[in-house]
Amino acid sequence: MLESFYATRGAVLYRSVEDDVYGPWITDFPLTDNEIRCPLPELVRHELERLQSQFVEEWLFFENDPAAIPESAVYRSHRLPVQAVNIRSSRLNRLGKNRSGWEYSTSGSDLNIIDFIEKYWRFNEKAVIR
Repeated sequence: MLESFYATRGAVLYRSVEDDVYGPWITDFPLTDNEIRCPLPELVRHELERLQSQFVEEWLFFENDPAAIPESAVYRSHRLPVQAVNIRSSRLNRLGKNRSGWEYSTSGSDLNIIDFIEKYWRFNEKAVIR
């Protein structure tokens, strides 16, 4: 969650420690290691969880999922490595290439937010997908 990005006071970037909206959170900017409760209102938490599930179903497949064998075959036919988490082959054509990797953003996205998040978000090394 990015709070006060467009305000005159400093922005605050929060993230879930365990990728669980209901689990502990920390502040990534300004930098702290103190665990806090989720800063999102309950209704927003439910919607975030729904959107996260929808995104995973529509965009990702997992290497160890037996239902992903056809996706893995497509990756191999295009000489792409199959990682623990992968973007569905039907979505690859929606990505654009830039200097640091592949990306996708919806029309009207504020790329300044992406720049801020990339600068300050302390990624969990095992969760980074590039």
